[in-house]
Amino acid sequence: MKRTISVMLAVLCLISCFAGCSNVKTSKSFTFNVETGDKISIELDTTDGYDLSSNVPFEVSSDRKTLSQGIFIEASQYEEYVSVVNSDENATVIDSGTKDSNKYIFWSYNGSEYNIAVLIGNSNTGIILGNAVSEESAKECFDRLTFSVEK
Repeated sequence: MKRTISVMLAVLCLISCFAGCSNVKTSKSFTFNVETGDKISIELDTTDGYDLSSNVPFEVSSDRKTLSQGIFIEASQYEEYVSVVNSDENATVIDSGTKDSNKYIFWSYNGSEYNIAVLIGNSNTGIILGNAVSEESAKECFDRLTFSVEK
């Protein structure tokens, strides 16, 4: 009887361990020394096969297909992008706001390019992300990314 209870408890423990492993979240991050003098950390939620490259322009990919590419810009260029996007008749603003203390603007150009400009909080650096796949793909990549300045 004791042996049966012990075996059942062991099986229950194994089942709960396997069930807990199904929610594993993975990530990859790199820190870049940018020409602005900042050290910018980029982290990507790599769950479901997403990947982040360490070169510049950096790439977000899935199943070895590049989805988004990113470059670094000076903080002053961020405002220039915002101004151009707001005045260009071929640009349509999809969203803007703040994510993780970073300002951003998300727009499409002629309905075929999807771009996001990000101003990294407390830094002299911005990022431009370009995606030619789709609005949904651009949003998914952006949602998986976290940007921060290293001290």
